[in-house]
Amino acid sequence: MISNTQLPPFELAHQLTRELDKSARHVPGYPHISLDDGGRVGVLLTRDLCSDDLDRVAHKLWWMSKQDSGSISPLHRQLVKRRAIVVTEDPKLHLVWIYDRIFIKPLPRYITSYAFWRDYLSGDTRSDTRRERIRRAALGYLRTYRHLIQHESDLRIAQEPSLCLVPADITWEQFCNFSSCLGSIGDRDVSLRYAYGEIRLTRLNFYAPFLLRRSYFQRVEYQYGSYFARFYGPLLFVFGIASVVLSGLQVIVSVDEGQAGWMGATVWISVTAIVASCILLLTLGFLLVYKVAREWRFAIRDRLRTLEEQAAR
Repeated sequence: MISNTQLPPFELAHQLTRELDKSARHVPGYPHISLDDGGRVGVLLTRDLCSDDLDRVAHKLWWMSKQDSGSISPLHRQLVKRRAIVVTEDPKLHLVWIYDRIFIKPLPRYITSYAFWRDYLSGDTRSDTRRERIRRAALGYLRTYRHLIQHESDLRIAQEPSLCLVPADITWEQFCNFSSCLGSIGDRDVSLRYAYGEIRLTRLNFYAPFLLRRSYFQRVEYQYGSYFARFYGPLLFVFGIASVVLSGLQVIVSVDEGQAGWMGATVWISVTAIVASCILLLTLGFLLVYKVAREWRFAIRDRLRTLEEQAAR
C-alpha cells in the first residue's frame, strides 16, 4: 500500500513525461499556468481531478455499482461492447457510461511526471485536507488507466487522433513499465469513488434527486425532442393496452343477449384479448419488480461482503 509520506506511485525511470527534468516554467500540458503560482496549480488540480458531486454520493455508490475497482473493461473490450468512447475533461464523468457511450478523461501529461508528483502531490498530506483530497483523487484516477490499457491494441486505441487519451509518443514498453508500478495502489489510498469501476449514468441520474437534491447528475438530452422521445415508448404501450381493453368492452356491451352464432364468438375473442392484455401488463410489472429486487439483493450482499473484508484487515 502507498502511505501518505511516500513519493510518487511510479519510479523516476518509468515516468512518461520528462518536461520537468529541464528548467520548465509551466505545468506540463498547461502552458498558461506557471509552476511558481501554487494557488493556480492547486485550482487546476482540484478542477481537473476532483468531483464534488461524486464525493457527495460516494458513500452510496454501492446502490448502483459493484464495489470493485477492477470492474473496468479495457478499451478494446469497450468496442466489443459497441460503446463509443467519448472524451471528457470533467472528472465526475470519467468511466461513467450510458447505453452505447462511455466517457473517459484523457491522461494529463503532468500526472505522469515524477517531479510534479514529488513537488505537488507527495509528502505528508495529512495536515493539508485539500492536498490530501487531490492526491487520493489523482491516485485513483491514475490507477484506472492500468485497467483501461492492458494490451498493445488498447494503447493504439488510446493514441488515436480522435481520442488522444495518452500522448502519441509513448511506446508500449514505456507504458508497461509505468503501469506496472500502479498495482501497489490500494483502495485505502484513493478517493472512495475509485473503489468502484464503471458506473451507469442512468442510475446516477435516477438517484440524483435523493442524493444531490437536483433533477439529474448529468444531462444527456439537450433538446426538447430528445427529452420527450424517451416517454414515447412507455406511453404508446399503455395507450395500446388501454385501447385493446376499451375496444373489447365496447364489443361486449354492444352485443345483445338474444344474438347468437358468430356474435358469441366475438364476445369470447374480446374477453380473451382483455384478459391477455391485463396478464401481459401484470407480467411486465412483476418482471420489473423482480429485476430491481434482484439487483438490490446482489448490491446488499456485495456490500456486506466488502464490509466484512474491510473489518478483517
